[in-house]
Amino acid sequence: MNNSPLVSLIIITMNHEKFIEQACQSAISQTYPNYEIILLDNASKDKTFENAEKVLSQFSQHYKMIRNTESFGVAKNINIAITQASGEYVSLLSGDDWYTENSLAEKVSYIQKNPVDFILSDGYKYYQDEDKTTDTYTPKEKKQVIESLSNFFHENVSENKTSNVGTFVKREMLVKYPFDENINTEDWDMNLRLTSKGYKIGFIDKKLFYYRILSTSLSRNWKLMKDSYEKVTHKYIDYIKADQELYKKYNLKLIHFKYEILLSETDSPTEKEKLQTEWKKEKYRIKYKHPVLFFKLLLLKK
Repeated sequence: MNNSPLVSLIIITMNHEKFIEQACQSAISQTYPNYEIILLDNASKDKTFENAEKVLSQFSQHYKMIRNTESFGVAKNINIAITQASGEYVSLLSGDDWYTENSLAEKVSYIQKNPVDFILSDGYKYYQDEDKTTDTYTPKEKKQVIESLSNFFHENVSENKTSNVGTFVKREMLVKYPFDENINTEDWDMNLRLTSKGYKIGFIDKKLFYYRILSTSLSRNWKLMKDSYEKVTHKYIDYIKADQELYKKYNLKLIHFKYEILLSETDSPTEKEKLQTEWKKEKYRIKYKHPVLFFKLLLLKK
């Protein structure tokens, strides 16, 4: 393999005028020597496109800017951008996140040295409203991700346990298996689809990205997340139902969505307390089959 294969760094953005310059600056500042940048603006109504162009015009290598006349979902935008990419590999970045300078170099080095088809990595979470940076994973969470890579599909089919910022993948795989445009959690769905087909996933234990969390982030929209969760798991529901522990986790996740939605719809402290109690009861009915143990634990939790 060529020591410096061409990488297509794809940036998908919409109404990120406050953040896109940081994303683009991180893109043009990569230490890796051979890459192009494809930026797709999803019909932004602010200065996102202009701010991005101001930064990318400083890039000495090839870059391309696409501007939608109407807005689409993230998955469709990625699929559109993939058709414009020329790289052997693709690295995906949202317009409100950013990379460390060594992100591409570390990914290329890893995929050349390991028998894997796509890669995730460690990174940081940046909470915009609080101006606070934290690790993406706790030490325990990261250990579990790394130790379960060989069994990734099974470990993640009932719940997404990874952060998918900066996913690095062979372009030919995304051409053959495009992102599902009917799903909002398109990254989790793609991880499951590829690993279910036998493709190998790797994990770089280095912090290579910053994931910006906004009050408007998808992870805060419980109804949308529930809908997406059901669409993804429906594809593998027979597999999930065939495993008692997976099916339990699946049902617990549905209950989680149910009560998060109900809690988000009320401002009454009394109603919130009532819902929390009901949530607790439903959760323990699923987790513990023995009735004596169930009621003992329920009493302890009150």
